[in-house]
Amino acid sequence: MSEFENKAAEISENEVNMDEMDEVSGGARYKKLPAKEGFSVYHILPGDTLYALAKRFHTTIDALMACNPQITNRNLIRAGQYMYIPR
Repeated sequence: MSEFENKAAEISENEVNMDEMDEVSGGARYKKLPAKEGFSVYHILPGDTLYALAKRFHTTIDALMACNPQITNRNLIRAGQYMYIPR
């Protein structure tokens, strides 16, 4: 299991608690992610894509997907969501 898969498994163990849902964007509520060692938390902005974020943060789309099990479609991320960026 890769480093990213190990961290993704650790992240996916967190259950969503509605008290942790604190961001509202376009009527949708998104869970603010807790800080995790080895990651930065990024707040997705309008126009962001996984490709652009991977390039900006010197990583890959696959690494971003592995670190963010809440993102199930690599072609669909929404402004207001939070995601982990590996350092």
